[in-house]
Amino acid sequence: MNIKKGLKYFFILIIILLIITTLLFNRMGKQIYGGLTEQVDYEQFEPQSGSFAIANANVLSQEGDRFISGQTVTIKDGLIQTIDSVEATSDQFTIIDGSGKYLIPGLIDAHVHLFQSPNDLLLYVANGVTEIRELIGEEDHLKWKQQIEEGRIGPKMFVATPRLGSFSKIEGLFMEQSQGFINVPDAASAKQTIKQLHADGYQGVKIYSQLNRESYIAIAKTAKELGMPIFGHIPWAVSYDDIYNHGQSGIAHFEEVMNALAREFDDYGNFGGHEEEFLDFVKERSDDLAQNLIKNDITVTSTLWLTESFVNQKFDLDKVLHDVELAYQNPGISEWSKYIPGGLGWLPEVNRYKLNEALSPEELEGLKSFWTTYGKACALIANNLSKKGVKIMAGTDANLPPTVPGF
Repeated sequence: MNIKKGLKYFFILIIILLIITTLLFNRMGKQIYGGLTEQVDYEQFEPQSGSFAIANANVLSQEGDRFISGQTVTIKDGLIQTIDSVEATSDQFTIIDGSGKYLIPGLIDAHVHLFQSPNDLLLYVANGVTEIRELIGEEDHLKWKQQIEEGRIGPKMFVATPRLGSFSKIEGLFMEQSQGFINVPDAASAKQTIKQLHADGYQGVKIYSQLNRESYIAIAKTAKELGMPIFGHIPWAVSYDDIYNHGQSGIAHFEEVMNALAREFDDYGNFGGHEEEFLDFVKERSDDLAQNLIKNDITVTSTLWLTESFVNQKFDLDKVLHDVELAYQNPGISEWSKYIPGGLGWLPEVNRYKLNEALSPEELEGLKSFWTTYGKACALIANNLSKKGVKIMAGTDANLPPTVPGF
């Protein structure tokens, strides 16, 4: 009887410990994605209604190649009515003096990650970013999108699906809990998942590297039937021909283009020791690649500044952090957690791109050469695709170190 009673208390204790561990894990997850940072009261920023005139401003031309001075922009009920040199009268409009200032259209950031950091919405507006494309969607993002449509201050939001990947059952459970993936190991689960995400209100499908070919094709077919664009990475299991033939409308980074070329160059995507040969290979492939991207109306989003920062974050992180607007970054994300390596941390002890301190000088030199070439290859692709007329979208991958939202 005592043994039974002891076992009973033992199992109760185990259950309590599991509950406490789960709660602590969930709290840590919320913290490192910015969800415990104090939220600014956005309701204090009430949009003003009425008629306004921004007088004597320098306005960007329609061609985007020059500023036109002495312009007055009239606005009524939130919509621009006129742009010309005619002065507005104060009895018709509330006059805002634009002397010495510059007006441009609202900016679009086509690749952001809000995670659980709603203060970012204010940073975007403060920096003139009036539309964003969220590429790891969550339920909260759909809620914020709806609130903005109903009058909350913030940029117009396009919300793509959560991460989709193809894993075994055990690995899938881990990836779902630790990184928010949805596991789609086969065509049937992929089709069902896309239908549900579409019903939930997600507007597009973000493709991730870990998708197998079967699931990728099923996602592409189902999304097309539902009118959802698909864009994102080039999965390791698919080829450029798959991208062209199954309707992917966009590639999320120049580095994804580069990574796929690296896999063509070497089965493992590693050009270390053959840097110059790889750059020559990239040049050779650029013309054909550009032609196919244009032919299939596939855009490429930039995130080039982030890519170029990789080598600097590894070898001169203090300068990188000094040069960005770190004071505006959500501290939960930048400080991360020393108990979860390889995450999104910014600071030296947790930085996502931190090098192993045990590396030899020779290994460090090899890595520096590799990552310098990595950045050069991405810049080379950006330059060549742009010259050939491939559609390029501006994106930052905000909240990945060191890209502060809005800046």
